[in-house]
Amino acid sequence: MARLTDHYEQLRSGDGCARVAFGAGDRPASWLARKFVAADGIAGGLTDEGTLVTTGVGMTGPPHLGTLGQLLTVAQLQQAGVDVQFVLADLEPYHGGHSLADVRRLAERFRAFAQDCGIDSEAGRLRTQEEARGVMHTAQLLAPYYDGRHWNELEPTAWETRVREAYEHSGVEPSGATSEAAATHSVVLHLADFVHPLREGYDRVVLALGADERELLPAARSLLAATPVTGAIAGVHARMITGLGETPKMGRSLPGSAIHLGMDESRIRTRLTEPETDADEPSESLVFQAMCLASTYDGDQLAELERACRENTKRWERARARYADFVCDRARAWQATA
Repeated sequence: MARLTDHYEQLRSGDGCARVAFGAGDRPASWLARKFVAADGIAGGLTDEGTLVTTGVGMTGPPHLGTLGQLLTVAQLQQAGVDVQFVLADLEPYHGGHSLADVRRLAERFRAFAQDCGIDSEAGRLRTQEEARGVMHTAQLLAPYYDGRHWNELEPTAWETRVREAYEHSGVEPSGATSEAAATHSVVLHLADFVHPLREGYDRVVLALGADERELLPAARSLLAATPVTGAIAGVHARMITGLGETPKMGRSLPGSAIHLGMDESRIRTRLTEPETDADEPSESLVFQAMCLASTYDGDQLAELERACRENTKRWERARARYADFVCDRARAWQATA
C-alpha cells in the first residue's frame, strides 16, 4: 500500500530535505513538526529578520480540512511572530474557466473566513492575486526568463502515483487552464507570488506548501536563478490528510475524498467519529492527521492525543467527539460567510 509516511520519507531522503528541528517564536519544534514534515534551506528559523513565509489556496469550493489546516497554521505562525503571506489564488480558477464574478465572490468569502480563523489581514498579507497589481508587474518582468525547463520532472513516489490513479479512476481531471496563454500566465503569476517579496526587500521567502506540491520549490528556485533578482527561496512541506474511503488525499476536485466545511454538521460528526478500520497507527489515522494540521492544539496536547489514538480507548472516542465539535464550529463560521 502506498503510504503517506513513505512519501514523507522520500522528501527527507530522496529530495534532500531535513526534519523540522526548529520552532517559531514561542512555538517549539515539537509543535511545528506536527504541521510540517520536512524543511529545505532553513537556517536559523522562520522568525529570522528578512524572512517571509508564504502559502495560499486555490479556490473552487468550500474549504476542506486540509485548507482549514493551512489557515489555522498561518494564524498560529503569525501569532508567534512569523511574517506571513497568505494568497487567495483567485486568478488560478479564473484561468481554469470559472467566471470572474464567481471567483471574486468566493475570494471574499475566503477572506472573511480567514480573518475569523485568526489571520490578521494587514500584518498577514492576506490578499488575492487580482488585487496584487505589483505582483502582476513582477510576473511581466519575469516572463522573459520563464520556460518549461524550470519544471524538472521528479520521479513520482508510490503515493503520488496513487493520487494520479485516483483522479483517473474518478474520471475527473485536476482543473487546468482553458488555453495555452492562460496556462502560461497562471504559472508565471504563481511563481511571481514567490519571487515578488524578494524584489520588495526580503532576503528569503519560505514556501509553506503541502507535501503534494514538492515540485514548486525547485521550479521557483530555478526561475529565480535565471533572473537578476537576489535572495533565497526555502521551503517547509506541510503534512497531508488522507482522503475518505480509498482516496489517498483530501482534494477539492477529487469526488468523495474530503470532509469540507459546506457539509451538514451531522455528516461532519459521522465522518470524524466513525471507526477507522485501517488506522492501527496514529500516522495512518485521518482524524489524528486532521487534529495535527487543522486545530489549535499545542504540542503537548497533540502528544496526549497521539497516545489516546494508539490506545483506541474511550478517551480517544471522547477526543474525536470534541474535535468534531471544533470542526462543526468552523463549518458554521464558513457557512455564515455566504
